[in-house]
Amino acid sequence: MTNKKNPKIVLVDYEEKMALNQAAEFLESIAKKLREEGKFTITQGEKTHEVIPSSTVELEVKLEKQNDKNKFEVELEWRDGDKDSNLSIG
Repeated sequence: MTNKKNPKIVLVDYEEKMALNQAAEFLESIAKKLREEGKFTITQGEKTHEVIPSSTVELEVKLEKQNDKNKFEVELEWRDGDKDSNLSIG
């Protein structure tokens, strides 16, 4: 079921075949930026997007196999404005 009031907007859709070590370096770059700055920037062509997840995210890891094709996916999901779930009394 598609939500017609709020359609999904795909900001970046990119695929490329590359050496495994290049893919690992790409993922390491994202992880380093998230660890150090809490955000990273992704540029495709003329378009640049700043990715700023909330401090609490949902992590999904999926491993699929169909015949001789394998697929491993890592997904982070968050909502704009999500706050830490820590309880504090001031």
